Amino acid sequence: MKQLLNLTFKFSLVPLGFFLLFSCSDDDSFSTVRFSSPDLEVVTDTLSPTNITLEVSPASPQASSITIIAPRNAYGSLFTTEPQLAGGEIIVPVSAGATTANFQLILLEEGIGFEDFQQEFEIIAVGPGLVTNEFEGRYFNFNLINERVQEDDLPFVENFGVCGPNGSFQLPPEGWEVIDVVQNSFGTGGFFCYTGQGAVGVGTNPFTPDGDATSGDDYSEAWLISPPISLGGAEAPSLNFDFDRRFDAPIDDNTLAYGVQISTDYDGTNFETANWEVFQPALEAMTANDPGFDNIENTGALGLEGYAGEDISIAFVYRAADAYFLATSIRVAKVRVE
Repeated sequence: MKQLLNLTFKFSLVPLGFFLLFSCSDDDSFSTVRFSSPDLEVVTDTLSPTNITLEVSPASPQASSITIIAPRNAYGSLFTTEPQLAGGEIIVPVSAGATTANFQLILLEEGIGFEDFQQEFEIIAVGPGLVTNEFEGRYFNFNLINERVQEDDLPFVENFGVCGPNGSFQLPPEGWEVIDVVQNSFGTGGFFCYTGQGAVGVGTNPFTPDGDATSGDDYSEAWLISPPISLGGAEAPSLNFDFDRRFDAPIDDNTLAYGVQISTDYDGTNFETANWEVFQPALEAMTANDPGFDNIENTGALGLEGYAGEDISIAFVYRAADAYFLATSIRVAKVRVE
């Protein structure tokens, strides 16, 4: 699968005192500094580092520097620079006699992935012997069109935005499927949006609304199934998610109260006949969570090497023996396959 990454950097001008942009030298000889072009579009499938060039005209009368900022908070997650940005600024050295200066924009594959990227840069100050125009040449827009070929669907990320502050609170998320195999008589045995503990995800809580005791035989079972995820050529794919459980209530020795099951042949129509395998690493991580506290925690990387090269569907499965005390409550957030 192929996706485009469009990185465009746009800079906004904040009025600055002229003293920030102008520095006197002993002989009052100045060189004007400017970006060599206001925009640069790079089309790439390798995310190679890009040199950003600044012109110095005439040649710099002495060794000096140019101070640049990169607005927004993507530094360190989507890109870095050389020289490195520190204190919100990139200090670019200028040699005596130089007619150009440059810094390197380094795109981070793990952050950008297969998306396009945009970034702005702005000259905010210059050192001795240098000046810059108030507007012209001070701003630079970088636009990356990412043509990397995605051989799989990774990383696959579900942050359950439908359950967030701007969400519809209607499950399931796009591409997912909810199957209520059995619903208890109160209709409380399925998944719903969960936003406790600062998390945004899904949860279960089949306890009766008014605390009414049941006969102990009011079973429910619900599945939350991901879209198909292609592991393609991934060499060491893994799954991780945030999880919490409360009020541990096992059903019996042969029935899992909750867990993750994976299928390589589920096509969206064959739920009952597809082959579903219990993903034991996830079950072990889930049961390791302390049921006596609200403590949503990440499972850590759970190896999917056994499914490398396959298209898989991941199902979060929940079962409760009744709608009263024989039910565990679970919470799931930040699902990621990478």
